[in-house]
Amino acid sequence: MDFGDPAVAALLPLPLTLAVSLIDLRRRIIPDGLNLALLVLGVGFSALHGPALAAAGASLIQAACAFLLLWALRAAYARLRGRTGLGLGDVKFIGAATAWTGLAGLPLLLLVASTSALAALALAALAGRRMGPAFRLPFGPFLALGLHAVLWAGASV
Repeated sequence: MDFGDPAVAALLPLPLTLAVSLIDLRRRIIPDGLNLALLVLGVGFSALHGPALAAAGASLIQAACAFLLLWALRAAYARLRGRTGLGLGDVKFIGAATAWTGLAGLPLLLLVASTSALAALALAALAGRRMGPAFRLPFGPFLALGLHAVLWAGASV
């Protein structure tokens, strides 16, 4: 199996991202165990692309940087608005996904996730769904889509 092939890379985390998506849609939560599994497999995947220890270390550092960046953004939004806008499970998922994509893939991951979520909201609005300030959209499925898009594009570590 050629782990450098974007198609293979995009399919490897699929069992985990499907589980994340279904659970987030049903329960509005992303379990820590799934995020941890995604992180561990992402670090292992990264280790296949260079000197194992250095690649794994770089993958962990980049995952931590992405987590801290999104955690700070989440905290700033909560402080400004008085409510959270991004769930902590989503922040952990982004950190774990960054182990697969590296920081270079993070902008594309967030772009795909955000635009697909906005498209879903637009379709829901066109279908007559009312959305007020209390409306919550599970973001996990869109983050999973973003991760797979980045891996498919070959923008992994």
